[in-house]
Amino acid sequence: MKNWFLVPALLVAFTTTHAADLPPQGMSMAKVQQNYGVPVSKLKAVGHPPITRWVYSDYTVVFEYKHVVQSVRMVKEDAPVVNNAAIPNDATPAANEATLNVEVQQ
Repeated sequence: MKNWFLVPALLVAFTTTHAADLPPQGMSMAKVQQNYGVPVSKLKAVGHPPITRWVYSDYTVVFEYKHVVQSVRMVKEDAPVVNNAAIPNDATPAANEATLNVEVQQ
């Protein structure tokens, strides 16, 4: 029974430690740049309220006005190779599925 309490505690500890190196919610743009450095790129504000994104090498910080709303770590994985011959062209998606057609030009 004691082991069941340990598993959620470890998950919370891992999540907290993993997210601790990203800018926290509510931090100002000035503090983010001071603490985390200059981003690789700064995307212009879009919409109302203005949403701005700063892109770093391995994460993105999203701001609303001048404060962090979300920090998102980018996961770099090898894209799976899909054999197009295995997917019939006339296959129709189920009611809870979506399709995405992508053309790759080489």
